[in-house]
Amino acid sequence: MNSGTKVGLIIGVSLIISAVIFGSFFYRAQSPGQTISVVGAASKNFAADKVKWTLNIEEDVLGNNLSEGYEKLKAIRENLFALLETKGIGRDCITLKPAQVYKEYDYTAEARIFRGYHFQQTIYVITDQVDTVEKMALDPVELLDGGTINSNLEYFYSGIDELKKELVGEATKNARERAEKMVEQTDVKIGKIVSVRSGVFQITEPYSTRVEAAGIHDTSTRNEQIRVTAHVTFTLK
Repeated sequence: MNSGTKVGLIIGVSLIISAVIFGSFFYRAQSPGQTISVVGAASKNFAADKVKWTLNIEEDVLGNNLSEGYEKLKAIRENLFALLETKGIGRDCITLKPAQVYKEYDYTAEARIFRGYHFQQTIYVITDQVDTVEKMALDPVELLDGGTINSNLEYFYSGIDELKKELVGEATKNARERAEKMVEQTDVKIGKIVSVRSGVFQITEPYSTRVEAAGIHDTSTRNEQIRVTAHVTFTLK
């Protein structure tokens, strides 16, 4: 075999090998179904271990007597603090907002007549004594004696961050289980994770169907449910 034939043979074989390698790469690049995207979900019920109790106290005084109004408001506050103290809730659990004062008027066809002042103040009680606060708020006879006319409860869980981490992991695991179920009748297997993205958290009362794009954190109930999704893409092998 002369040198020209050898060179031609080498070039020909090289072209064939290159074509096979390029064709294999092109096939893999164009072949569909190399990944699968699945949405996993996880949820858990939990009970709040802290409560924020918002109380609004009000008082009215006739005439231009601001000092009398402030003294009456102070008396209501002190009675409330004393009542809370008997329940084991100290002043360190209490936060006050500045008192608000509004002028009150009577109206006639001819004029507006100054009647007096309306005083209002908001008090926050934040404590882990959830049972105690619930009992006082839901049976407010003692509070009414102290001058409180309105209250609201908000519930919180001190372990919410750890719970969120746990739920994201469970949702990711659920996504793999769903992906494996989807391909169990085929000849492919689920591979490694290519990407994963957590959805927003929906924290609501148990068995709620409410979902919001920006997430929900409902603090109105003591017993709550947290839900989250995980958007996961896996390779196929």
